[in-house]
Amino acid sequence: MGTQRELEIVRHTTMNNLEIFLVEMTERSPHGHDDLEIGLLLEGGMTLFLEQETYELKKGDIYLINRYQVHSFLNTGEKNLILAFQIPTDFYRRLNPQLTYLRFESNVIHSGHLHTHLSGQLLSCAALYFGSEKFRELECSSLLLHALYELLKNCPYTVTGEREYHIAQNDSLRINRIAEYIAEHHQEQISLEEIAEREHITACHASHFIRKMLGISFQEYLNNTRFDHALRLLSQTDLSLLDICMESGFSSSRYLNRMFEKNFGCSAKEYRKRKQNCTMRSIKEQALPVSNIQKRHSFEGSALLFRNFAL
Repeated sequence: MGTQRELEIVRHTTMNNLEIFLVEMTERSPHGHDDLEIGLLLEGGMTLFLEQETYELKKGDIYLINRYQVHSFLNTGEKNLILAFQIPTDFYRRLNPQLTYLRFESNVIHSGHLHTHLSGQLLSCAALYFGSEKFRELECSSLLLHALYELLKNCPYTVTGEREYHIAQNDSLRINRIAEYIAEHHQEQISLEEIAEREHITACHASHFIRKMLGISFQEYLNNTRFDHALRLLSQTDLSLLDICMESGFSSSRYLNRMFEKNFGCSAKEYRKRKQNCTMRSIKEQALPVSNIQKRHSFEGSALLFRNFAL
């Protein structure tokens, strides 16, 4: 539940070539991983931030995240449950090496014949994965390979080269280093120049890079991180506004109040008094997540939840 950002390392424990799990998502900061990820939203809704695009997902929607594609999630106010598939490249590139650098161009499937067919295959695959049937790995793999085949037949995609792959990989590593540094030092007076120096690039390059990867400026992301921390302190502690400013990195209560007016339409003091009556404004709804708050269920927990869902 902390705010640390890192390149996600997926460990495949149940089947060497596949990880399936259930997760309840509140907030997930920008991150990337080497696996292709497919998610089916079983319950609720959430916002998916993918590079500079924003998608509002509802129950039944399917999303696709390419290797090293920077993405984040935000709960839309209702409890959700995601059936997530994280698929290592070896799962399909040994069958067709041309797919090593596969990249789907469409990232969300809301409806239609492909959606119906794909949903059925994913649910059947998960039922086998969480089951105890002998040799289920074979049928599970077969179903998932067929799902990938259907995606390749029906969704636009590109097969990039090794150079493009390494650019995406390096960009993911860089943005996660930057985001992690901001999370750890937002209480301090950090600057874009400091970030650029750490990455051995110019401030201009750093500015363009952050906006390209996150869709907002360095200062906006820093302010969002500070505001997120201040909001938690205001809601969960009795600290004074001055102490909250010092703890979260705002130089004065004036800047803190400006963020509350922007997001809630009231001052920080008013929010603390009547937070249930303050209405969140659209800017916060579209702000990139800056924390990691999720409940990823174990294999046993996922299996139990999935069986209850299927009943």
